[in-house]
Amino acid sequence: MTGTGWLEGINKLLAELGKATLVSRVWVFQTLEVQHDYILQDYAFEWYAHTKYKQIGLPHFNRFKSPIVEPEYIALIESRKRGEYQSVMTRTLPDDWLKNHLVSQGVKSMLTIPIIIENQWWGTIGLDDCEREYKWTANDITLLRTASYFISSAIVRDHYRAKQHQLDILKENIACSSWELDWRRGHLWCTSEVLTPNEKQVTRQLFSLRQWLRRIYPQHRKPFLKTTLQFLKSDTSTLRCDLKILRLDGQYCWVEVSSNIVKSSAHIDNVIAGICWDITDRKNDEERLQHEATTDPLTGLMNRRKFEILMKNHFMEWTQQSQPFSFAILDIDFFKSINDRYGHAAGDYVLKQFAHIIRQLIRPCDHLARIGGEEFAILLPDTPSNDATTRLKKICRHIFTHPITHQNDLIHYSVSIGVAVIESPKTTADEAFKTADRALYQAKQTGRNRVIAVLL
Repeated sequence: MTGTGWLEGINKLLAELGKATLVSRVWVFQTLEVQHDYILQDYAFEWYAHTKYKQIGLPHFNRFKSPIVEPEYIALIESRKRGEYQSVMTRTLPDDWLKNHLVSQGVKSMLTIPIIIENQWWGTIGLDDCEREYKWTANDITLLRTASYFISSAIVRDHYRAKQHQLDILKENIACSSWELDWRRGHLWCTSEVLTPNEKQVTRQLFSLRQWLRRIYPQHRKPFLKTTLQFLKSDTSTLRCDLKILRLDGQYCWVEVSSNIVKSSAHIDNVIAGICWDITDRKNDEERLQHEATTDPLTGLMNRRKFEILMKNHFMEWTQQSQPFSFAILDIDFFKSINDRYGHAAGDYVLKQFAHIIRQLIRPCDHLARIGGEEFAILLPDTPSNDATTRLKKICRHIFTHPITHQNDLIHYSVSIGVAVIESPKTTADEAFKTADRALYQAKQTGRNRVIAVLL
């Protein structure tokens, strides 16, 4: 979903989803406004297998307002705000508003997952099957969940690009420091706006090259020198780099350093001049967006997107070092029953406590992520089969023997674990995921509250 714009990318993603799942229609609703008595939505994107399934463009789906009256609809909205999926088969639904709504659209089965951006319900992505009464599988849910992550990431990137454009406009109107580096003589001067932002009077600060390098954040010194030397030796006319510098008040700030000069054969004095301005707020925004794009908001763990990247990197390193390791998928048993019996607030509390407990039970070198609703994953470096099984069985026993107290309820629960132990250098990350998932399914089918390990 990069290169051609996020709008076109979403349309292509929906088309691939539709072809992969063989459904009649794939759609995205955007949530525009939620009030206590109504919700305003827009039918933003759609893919359809045949024109008879087309709904986008219909007047009643264009920025449509729905009253929030039915208790079932209220529960559905709250569930989507929490990021939960809905899997339904129309024929089996009670005779209420949802069944009537789906029947009127010819939908026989539907799977939906919310799109969450910055902890807010941005919209919903759904699969409609108008031909089959289809029971959605865990793979279908995972596939649609992954698509929702891609869409949310694309929207976040688009928001960031818009903010970046606004910042670029602001930069033209804010005070910034001028600077000049004389490489041959070994000194640099700059005006004081960035170094002393609270001073009204602008002064000219002179530093030796050694003094200036000491003001640069230690990890940024060599990159700055390398970039500067390359610029002096090359034919390019533009220099730009980001680095941290120490202000005169003892605080580090991010600055963007730039120069744009016309070089010629006569330009042999090794002097570079340009401007620099404080970009600390922009860098903080980038870090926050990066954190939100890779972190599960409920548990604070890394999300599936970041975990998959970590897995692929680990496989690349492992093929060079040939160290055995293990990968486990954990799924809380009968989690839906916990939600149904104790409420979704209790369910969220169980997920957070479960994440906290696992963090305490694993080693510092292990990596834990939440990759689905009640599904978690652990990467265990340098961990052969027996060691992995022993450690994960310990987790099973601890969870089973330590119920969680929420308000006045004592919630007993257990966890099933599927493990892929990677010993062959030919194994891929995708194979490890599939193997651990199959092992988890076997653990569920053979009684739950157990560990099943498979060697690869």
